[in-house]
Amino acid sequence: MRIGIMLRAIEEKQGIGIYSLNLMDELLPLDARNEYVLFYKSPAFLGRYAHLPHVEERLVQAPGKFAWDQIRIPWEARKAAVHVLFHTKFTVPFATGRKTAMTVHGASWFVRPELYPRWDIAYIRAVMPLYCRKADLILANSDLTRNDFIRILHVPPEKIRTVRLGTHPRFHVLTDTALLDETRRKFNLPESFIFSVIKYDPRKNFKNLIAAFRLLRKRIPCSLVVAGIGCERYIQEYRLAEDGTLNAMRFLGWVDQNDLPALYNLATCMLFPSVYEEFGIPTCEAMACGCPVVVSNTGALPEIAGPAGLLVDPFNPTEMADALERVLTDSTLRADMRQKGLAQAASFTWRRCAEETREALNALR
Repeated sequence: MRIGIMLRAIEEKQGIGIYSLNLMDELLPLDARNEYVLFYKSPAFLGRYAHLPHVEERLVQAPGKFAWDQIRIPWEARKAAVHVLFHTKFTVPFATGRKTAMTVHGASWFVRPELYPRWDIAYIRAVMPLYCRKADLILANSDLTRNDFIRILHVPPEKIRTVRLGTHPRFHVLTDTALLDETRRKFNLPESFIFSVIKYDPRKNFKNLIAAFRLLRKRIPCSLVVAGIGCERYIQEYRLAEDGTLNAMRFLGWVDQNDLPALYNLATCMLFPSVYEEFGIPTCEAMACGCPVVVSNTGALPEIAGPAGLLVDPFNPTEMADALERVLTDSTLRADMRQKGLAQAASFTWRRCAEETREALNALR
């Protein structure tokens, strides 16, 4: 079978880009039975998989996402004679006779519409039901997402499968003290700190995160390190310099994936209080590095953290501060969370994700 994969999102430096890249890195060497045609929107990744004889890479350019998805890709898929088109993001081409599959990374547009611009909500509500009807197969990144699509968009249960995401092997417990010391110097990190990996986005709930941190600082000495695209914008928005809060904080901006494991290893704990996270890769990464996690009791985070996480109400800063104080002051609790986290993280691998994706795509034969 010839499978065409739409990799428009592979260059993104966050969730879906990380998923697309890691899935391809595992799936393509794993599955030599099928032939793969990879469709890129930019030339940045051309040649990455050229060493694999059953993989063909093609550059497909178009003036926008819609033109790429709905005009160029159907044409290129026909020329490439693929049998199945799989998109790692939430669209499929309408004008194609090929079987189609897509991965959906959450239904928060429907569950928490107040977090999005009105235009985004109107667009998604108009087109997502059409994509769901057109797709022959839908992969959901968590049971939460699968259940949301069945409940809200009435997707037939037999059409949608849960295939959870994973963590790269680079995320593990580090014992190289020289590397850890170098990372501490590189990012000018305090000896002990709470770590939060959140981009600038209302879904990440910085408003209540920083309220919790301000409460916690009144009780015990503590520091907060924040990493993520655009996170520096919070400094002005929440006037962190005016009351001295910024003195106990570090904003790192976007951090390369190669630096993140050491940051998780150095952190005393990770706080991830998203309003509605449909998977939450940072939770898996932190647990894999032995970093205790304090996460929201909403969305998929209870599913992903399992028994390893301390669950908190993301809209209750006092509850968040109480949980953080427990973790920071109780070494026995931290050790227990660390061991449970390592066990929980072991089930989230990109190899497993690739195997389950291969199985699902083969069912479309």
